[in-house]
Amino acid sequence: MYKNLKIGLALGGGGARGACHIGVLKSLERRGIIPDIISGTSAGSMIGAMYASHANADTVEEKYTAHVNGEDFKDLGFRYIPNNQKDDSVFSQVFKQIKNQYILMVSSTRKSLIKNERLAKAANNLFAHRQFNDLKIPLIVTATDLISGAPILYKSGSVVDAVVKSSSIPGFVEPTYIDNRMLLDGGIVFPTPVPPLVGECDFIIAVNISKGFSTNNSPGNIFEITDRSRDISTLHLNSYLLKQSDFVISPKHEDLHWSAFDKTKEFIENGYNASESEIEKLLIQLDSMIEETIKTSKETFWSKLKKRLSC
Repeated sequence: MYKNLKIGLALGGGGARGACHIGVLKSLERRGIIPDIISGTSAGSMIGAMYASHANADTVEEKYTAHVNGEDFKDLGFRYIPNNQKDDSVFSQVFKQIKNQYILMVSSTRKSLIKNERLAKAANNLFAHRQFNDLKIPLIVTATDLISGAPILYKSGSVVDAVVKSSSIPGFVEPTYIDNRMLLDGGIVFPTPVPPLVGECDFIIAVNISKGFSTNNSPGNIFEITDRSRDISTLHLNSYLLKQSDFVISPKHEDLHWSAFDKTKEFIENGYNASESEIEKLLIQLDSMIEETIKTSKETFWSKLKKRLSC
């Protein structure tokens, strides 16, 4: 439908909230909007790689849903991660304290909670093609070198290896060590990976699933102060990145924690609804760009012809 326009799709990171990307892809696909190139960070790299491999949103939904309900995924241990969903029951508060104590105890002696091999095992069956060169849609996967602070972009080699590096949540998944590099989550540098697409396509659609920022609550302890400081930094960085795109879709996710994988179905629905609510604006913008491209091409042709006739 948009053969004359190269469309890029930037899929941001957000753990479980990444399921929103599936809903967005279903909506775009329904309207004939198929990305020519995809850039993915963390959860966005996994969903992006799945779509680049299968080129079918329904297949991605089916495989991803089975994945988060499977035994390999359960072995990753997300049950140990504190969740910020509101539940004021006594049992819930006690359980949260136990989990917090467990995380605090382990974090003083280890760099992560799980080995990255376990993440690779869980993700291994998600892609029909495991090499970048075999994908149906070109893909860019982002990671971060924690030593130099530089973003790392993967466009070739093993898709699973790249996705594991991009999805290695700091403090949870073990970093990947290559030479003098310590590779972790791409979301550290690119919460929404728009920059890798700049210059690679004509029109960039960004899907923002980063947590919002609430001014209603005041941090009451060390953990909350640290989290809020990080959230403010990410908010401003992500805002800067999104401005480099041509169109932004921001699914509702109630700022649920990245480990809320029990909400996968809701996230998919929210992504679809967010895209559908913006789709007419997107179509108008895309059509306008195509008309401008055609007009420019015609003007260039006739200007060249006029020059030849005048010689």
